[in-house]
Amino acid sequence: MGRQYYIYANEGDARSDGSDEARASTLGVAGNIGRLTISTLDSTATDLVAFGGRSISIRDSCGKIVFDSGNLLDVKAHAAGLYDDSRSDNKGGEPEGLAIAKLGSRWIAFVGLERATTAAIALFDVTDPEHAQFLDLMTHPGDAAPEGLKAFRVKEDTYLAVAHEASHTTTLYKIGLK
Repeated sequence: MGRQYYIYANEGDARSDGSDEARASTLGVAGNIGRLTISTLDSTATDLVAFGGRSISIRDSCGKIVFDSGNLLDVKAHAAGLYDDSRSDNKGGEPEGLAIAKLGSRWIAFVGLERATTAAIALFDVTDPEHAQFLDLMTHPGDAAPEGLKAFRVKEDTYLAVAHEASHTTTLYKIGLK
């Protein structure tokens, strides 16, 4: 039996009514950093706590973080021309939905980026959780804001179903690795 790990899409959302968020400028912070959306519950003018982890994290069964993608999702979305710069002061690409599937001998994590300019799903090889690797960024014009992802198998084929919040669409992908 192998070790157990937990994978998180670090969306970092505020309450839906916005009661726990404000711009850092409300605390007297000046300049570009004053545009940052912060937690009103946790921040002071000298210690800002922002929403949106902007990454995926993998924890072991004891809760220790063994991998974090850092700003990689935003960097990849930006390089692909999918990054919504108007969101960088808030939550960046906002990784939200996540699904995992076994393809051959590899475990692949699919991560939906809710705030990209078109539907974007990052693929990570998480076979070795402590050394997870970014593989690719799937996009599908016409879809927007992947919210829910579900990977499943039918016979020998693997599929990924994605529900998109903003476009009110559902897309079904047949998944294979090169």
